[in-house]
Amino acid sequence: MKGRVVWALAKGVVLESIRRKDLWVVAILGMLIVAAAGALGFFGLNGLEAFAKDLAVTVLGLFSSVAAVLVSSRMLPEEIRQRTLYPLLARPVTRLELLVGKLAGAVLVTWIGFFLLIALTTGVLALFGVTFGATFVQYALLKMVGLAVLCAVSLALSTWMTPQGAATLSLVLAFGTGLVSRGLVMAYEGAGPAVQPIFKLVNAILPQYALFDLGARVANDGWGLVPLWVVAALVGYALIYSAAALGLAWARFARQAL
Repeated sequence: MKGRVVWALAKGVVLESIRRKDLWVVAILGMLIVAAAGALGFFGLNGLEAFAKDLAVTVLGLFSSVAAVLVSSRMLPEEIRQRTLYPLLARPVTRLELLVGKLAGAVLVTWIGFFLLIALTTGVLALFGVTFGATFVQYALLKMVGLAVLCAVSLALSTWMTPQGAATLSLVLAFGTGLVSRGLVMAYEGAGPAVQPIFKLVNAILPQYALFDLGARVANDGWGLVPLWVVAALVGYALIYSAAALGLAWARFARQAL
């Protein structure tokens, strides 16, 4: 796989996203954050710092996840529909390089939007005297890793179903996996030995996005930092899961008639 080809494709995704004004969506979401923070600040945040931080990281997670899904799930289907994919495939670019480059571009666009939202959120809260501790750095880094996994899953789903279906299922997985996992754990504890492996397997296959969310630690500074070995384990999990999602996408895209 040629790195310069992957980088050129990723850069193209970022430029196309700017041309289509996708980041304007992030800017609008950021204005909503500013408006909400302004409303809270009007009534005063004294004694409500933990609430303000919890609300801020919840909104950050919600908006950045929606942006990641929208960018990743419609990218390839739109290029096929508009026939802009054919000039790329006419060049010495393999389909695997194309997928990796598109995924890298989607992750970059998502991270840029995430940083914009972080800048707006922290800036506005700082005006009201609410600041984040060192845990926020770990929160941001692990959130970026989780968003990369979300991009990989959304891209993989878009190769197997319509963009609308891929976006819907990706959002369901992004916000509903935690609830489903808790239900599977309860079902596992109440099931017989013959059925328990099925619940265990289904739970292992689901993307565990909640593992990358340190929002509760950010809101409660007394919890301290996460040990580095835990961070390393989460990064390893993200790499393995993203590679599996990319493999699933390639299994479909490599045989797809264009």
